[in-house]
Amino acid sequence: MQYTLPLVPFDRMASLHQRLLAVFGPPADFVRLDAVSQMVLAMLSARTRNEAALSVFARLVEHFEVAKFRGSWTRLAEASFHEIDPLLEGITHPERKAVALPRALQEIASLSGGLSLDFLHGWPVDDALSWLERIYGVGPKTSTATLNMSTLRKRVLVVDTAHWRAARCLGLIPGQTTPERSVRLLNRQVPDQWGAADTEQHHILMQELGRNFCARKNRTACPFTRVCAHGDSGPAPRRDRLLEEFLHAPARGSGKGKKTSPIRLLGGEAENLNQDRSTAAPMAQSSMAPAASLWLRSEAAS
Repeated sequence: MQYTLPLVPFDRMASLHQRLLAVFGPPADFVRLDAVSQMVLAMLSARTRNEAALSVFARLVEHFEVAKFRGSWTRLAEASFHEIDPLLEGITHPERKAVALPRALQEIASLSGGLSLDFLHGWPVDDALSWLERIYGVGPKTSTATLNMSTLRKRVLVVDTAHWRAARCLGLIPGQTTPERSVRLLNRQVPDQWGAADTEQHHILMQELGRNFCARKNRTACPFTRVCAHGDSGPAPRRDRLLEEFLHAPARGSGKGKKTSPIRLLGGEAENLNQDRSTAAPMAQSSMAPAASLWLRSEAAS
């Protein structure tokens, strides 16, 4: 499994990234969790909106006293299906996730000797992805999110459903590509010079395009309407040429300023969840509240 293949001379993804920045502005910073906590959040968010996943995540943190035990998810790993399932109300496939969450944590503890993924910090990305995807319930989206968006901050591109929709509409991947396969195909297009912060930012921008336009079929207002295939599985070469011609043309507009995140985790000390913090410094300086006061506030996206 290789996610870092060389690119053709014209770098479509890098050019597209600049257009996305011009349209949406740079993404807001966010609270960065330790890798195990990020894995739990990524599993909850599968096929689920961020707001709902974050709300359930906060519920689990409080119920299993994760902050009290300095970031340990041991109580969730030991919990029964009947204890977990009611806590997952509001997310997609709660019954599956009530089985997958404790089993995944148990397997991590069994394979690594503890409930921490910090040992992956020094691993090559491909090896770390392979190790994570051995865990029950952990697929390409969850494994990449665990490595890139946690304190591990590894150079790998996360692709969720919204990102996948946008990539299909733009012709970055064939229309019939599955979400799982799209993770591999899009990671092969990542520019060689990009680091973890670039892949993270690109995912958030593509996610915004997919949610605001592709998922809503809002073609008239879409800033990429000239090249949008609208999810059609028509001939890819023509769409590729259209996209490259579009990206070669001068960008219009001056872009937007940095946005306020529509979802904020508010409150006190990040250390209450991040017991086994990686040596990688978090991008965001904001913090996570203790379980007793962890709460979420949603705002309209700017």
